[in-house]
Amino acid sequence: MVVNNLKNLFHNMTQTQVRWCALMPLMMVTVCSMIAGERLIIQLKDFSQTEVKSGGFTLPSDMSVRIYALGGGEKNLPFSSSSLYAYGWIINAETRELVWKMDRDNTSREKDDRKFDDSVPLRKGSYEVYFAAYGFSSHSTFSNFNINIDRRDGKSSGEKVKKRGFFYWLEDLFGNDIEKEWKRRSNKWEIDLYTRDDAANVTTFTPPREFPLIVYKATQLGENEHIRQRFVLSKSLSLHVYAIGEMDTRGDLADYGWIVDARSHKRIWEMRKGNLHPAGGADKNVQFNSSVQFPSGDFILYYNTDNSHSFADWNAPPPDDPYNYGITLVATDERDKQYFKLSSTNKEDPNVIARLIEVGNDETRSVSFTIKAESNLRIYALGERGNSRHQMADYGWIINSKTREKVWTMDVDQTEHAGGDDKNRMIDEVITLPKGSYTVFYQTDDSHAYNDWNSSPPFDPEHWGITISGEGDDFKMSTVDKNASAEEAHVIAQIIRVGDHANRTQAFRFDQATHLRVYALGEGQNREMYDYGWIEDAATGKTVWEMTYSMTFHAGGGRKNRVVSTTIMLDKGNYVLHYVTDDSHSFNHWNTDPPDDPTMWGITLYEEK
Repeated sequence: MVVNNLKNLFHNMTQTQVRWCALMPLMMVTVCSMIAGERLIIQLKDFSQTEVKSGGFTLPSDMSVRIYALGGGEKNLPFSSSSLYAYGWIINAETRELVWKMDRDNTSREKDDRKFDDSVPLRKGSYEVYFAAYGFSSHSTFSNFNINIDRRDGKSSGEKVKKRGFFYWLEDLFGNDIEKEWKRRSNKWEIDLYTRDDAANVTTFTPPREFPLIVYKATQLGENEHIRQRFVLSKSLSLHVYAIGEMDTRGDLADYGWIVDARSHKRIWEMRKGNLHPAGGADKNVQFNSSVQFPSGDFILYYNTDNSHSFADWNAPPPDDPYNYGITLVATDERDKQYFKLSSTNKEDPNVIARLIEVGNDETRSVSFTIKAESNLRIYALGERGNSRHQMADYGWIINSKTREKVWTMDVDQTEHAGGDDKNRMIDEVITLPKGSYTVFYQTDDSHAYNDWNSSPPFDPEHWGITISGEGDDFKMSTVDKNASAEEAHVIAQIIRVGDHANRTQAFRFDQATHLRVYALGEGQNREMYDYGWIEDAATGKTVWEMTYSMTFHAGGGRKNRVVSTTIMLDKGNYVLHYVTDDSHSFNHWNTDPPDDPTMWGITLYEEK
């Protein structure tokens, strides 16, 4: 009876269809999904080693396409509102919009899997079909789990699964039955598209279909990617921005892009919760798809991804347009392409005086400069607000190199949001400084700094730190001595940058009575000093001056940082300058915030003129 039915089935098929079915394994027990009078145009199958497969096709006229698809799913999946973890869908290749999707409602149960087998009417045009198998779920009396399948690094799904640990611990409990089930089922998952055998001029192509008039794209982005691309517009024009990214359930963006003015660092465009729409697939997939008006000028495009859910490996249903994950800029008119030019990302502002940027964790940096005339200076600084929200954790400041007095600081109350996490703060302001020598400092704490962010980075991550540049048409770089030495004139004796467990001395002498200024930083609390200095008469061994708590003031940073700046007179003679420290909180070994003038931790004597 079975043999006669098979004979009748083959008798009714064309020779082409018989040859196609003959290629199928286990022909005697497998029913061919092709129907007489149909032609197979696309087949995507075997997802044991590939997460997403695709195919493109163009219909010369309106017609129905029969879709046969076998995938997998459960009623409730914790990582998605979708109920399928292996499924197919079709998008319009021109508009990138979804036109059909396999879901639980339009599929029927096929043993452990879900099956779709029906005709779908499509209008004339080009389409892209996708099938994704990003995860796996298994339920039994003794086990109940849902996992993401990451196929990277392994030669096969089984090897990869073991290396990445997805089945490793389960094997200890239940043996390798789960891995075998995954292999068996993923090998069978597929999607086949058929048209009428007499449908002429149906053609295929490889997705994705490119947008016309693309001027820049960074797509198919993986994990921990940091795109930075500069471009110049010689004319004000509109660019269409097509960007796909990831947003978590709290509304925080994980994979996203933005564009800033390279000169002012102001944000021209950004992906944010208020301007994004669902991108299909998992709820966290979002997209921006609209035109943006740009003035003429110099711009920098950024796009960052975090450490999961990307084109390299989707841990939830991918977006409907997975191959365009990232950002694409498209001109709205062929004539506009001539006004768009990519530029070097290393281009510098010619008026930069001092720059401390790309600062990492646990760093204290400084640089000095001299201006020969009163100048307007622009300060652009990015840093981190502390947990208390009343102070900065990563920040910069400027001191007068001669007097050691602070002339500017990155005050948390004067900052604004710098993009990304709310603790990313920035200042962009112009100040006026009289002629003189200055030292710029920037310090960071032990977390959330350049290239080691513990939450979303700022919009301009490369400028994490402080940049000072001349401002105004009257400014001339010829009046600036960049990278000037911070060493001051008229230094008589100096012991600075003192570390833990130090006991340092320096001898000096006067041939006549001399007025001098003592500038000393140290550690003190509860009216007692722990890191401090004093001056000793070399002939008598008597102390002629000592840094006591009562004469000091707060030196910035932690409350125990103390400073004294006072004038004394010493008679002719030989002297010894001393400085001692205890076992903690000293130069570059701070156990709380350092002082405003950290490199001068110690004692310095200046001759008063």
